[in-house]
Amino acid sequence: MQIASKPRVRLASRQELDEIGGLVSDAFASLRPVLAPHIFEPYVNDARDIAGRWAKASVAVLEAEGQLVGTVTYYADAAFDRMGWPPGLAGLRTLAVAPSAQGRGYGRVLCEWCVLQARLQGSSGLALHTASFMTSACKLYESLGFERRPAHDLFASDVIGFDPALGDQQIIAYLLPLKQSRAATIDNV
Repeated sequence: MQIASKPRVRLASRQELDEIGGLVSDAFASLRPVLAPHIFEPYVNDARDIAGRWAKASVAVLEAEGQLVGTVTYYADAAFDRMGWPPGLAGLRTLAVAPSAQGRGYGRVLCEWCVLQARLQGSSGLALHTASFMTSACKLYESLGFERRPAHDLFASDVIGFDPALGDQQIIAYLLPLKQSRAATIDNV
């Protein structure tokens, strides 16, 4: 009888950058029919550029049965993500689960790891951006207590730089408040 190993989240190593980038590309491939090519290609290239954010963030991976099946990038300070969040908030980015491993709760495990990191560092909240058509992701974030923050919504052209006249995609903002003592500050975010 073979005993299945419990999935675990750990920090990635630099030697895994190519594998993580491939996992992100595979996970985001389902977005190709939904996004225009002038948005899809730069978006996926930016998402898989783990090396480009390595010094400013923590990249975690989820292992199951000895395989990398998921990844997430965690910013101790969301302002480093260049998505318009004020200092004092932690940030979550590029949550990706391999297509063959989706539907098993691995995305939730990775999100919960980020929430734990933010709580341990004493952050007042955990911020992220996603797209409204990513309905499963939106449901996951909302089930974890994230709240919409429309004042921080962006457009893809703001982030990946292209002419919005070609057509654009709204990127919606979510925040998970973590500290009650800073509720007034969080409410203004």
